[in-house]
Amino acid sequence: MASEPERPRNSDWAQALPLRGKSGIVTGAAHGIGRGIAVRLAQLGANVGINYWKSEKDAGITAGLVHRAGGTEILLPGDVGSEDDVRRIVEAALEKFGRLDFLVNNAGGAGGADTDSPIDQANYKDWARLLASNLTSAFLCTRYVSPGMLKAKAGRIVNISSICGITGDCGPAYCASKAGMLGLTRHSAVALAPFVQVNAILPGFIDSQPHDPEKVARVTPGRRMGHPEDVADLAAYLIASPQSFLTGSCIVLDGSVTNGVIGRMMDWDEVHAMEEKRLKSS
Repeated sequence: MASEPERPRNSDWAQALPLRGKSGIVTGAAHGIGRGIAVRLAQLGANVGINYWKSEKDAGITAGLVHRAGGTEILLPGDVGSEDDVRRIVEAALEKFGRLDFLVNNAGGAGGADTDSPIDQANYKDWARLLASNLTSAFLCTRYVSPGMLKAKAGRIVNISSICGITGDCGPAYCASKAGMLGLTRHSAVALAPFVQVNAILPGFIDSQPHDPEKVARVTPGRRMGHPEDVADLAAYLIASPQSFLTGSCIVLDGSVTNGVIGRMMDWDEVHAMEEKRLKSS
């Protein structure tokens, strides 16, 4: 696996703490991508509401990291696939911070589903659980956070989707939910314009998930797996950047695996030999 280039960390923009005085919620922030985003936003001066469902211990670790990064934190337990829980989470964050300037819809995963089997074997209960965890959660949080942003005439929303939203490589419920997030992003960007910018990130293989790094490197033109920090840096830019014209965009962040996976997996000598054989016989 190729060595990684050095990651630039301390730009003048970041050192200026562009999110000082800003507050918001990151859902599914107990670990992985959500934790990375919460900490990165705190490093830029933000106060962060840390949502989690069952991972209280991990959420506490995230809270400690946010605090050490300089942010004020609040733990926001609850199932963001539940409307009652989302209402309570948003109310608690507003009571703590007094304002919500950003929302990161990162929560997802299995949502209590046992399987995400191929469509001919899938069952409705697991389908419903996965959609609630990955798509309904983003709808509910956006529904209850966005009115305050419109009233303030400012806000940033980032939806964490997946490359499975544009491929068919995962189960039907996960693919459908992550594709649905792209539609939700585009609608929200139109409905909340011009005051609220809404964008989506589609991560590829991230090493907070149990992927084989060597296999991923072989099929990824970027020659490595992604890290939560890769997603966090892009999310932080979308939230903290002074730009106001980037909205409704669905940004693939995958080391170009969705562009190059076929080429990287093919044995091109064999392909060319087969093509020459076909041409000679025609």
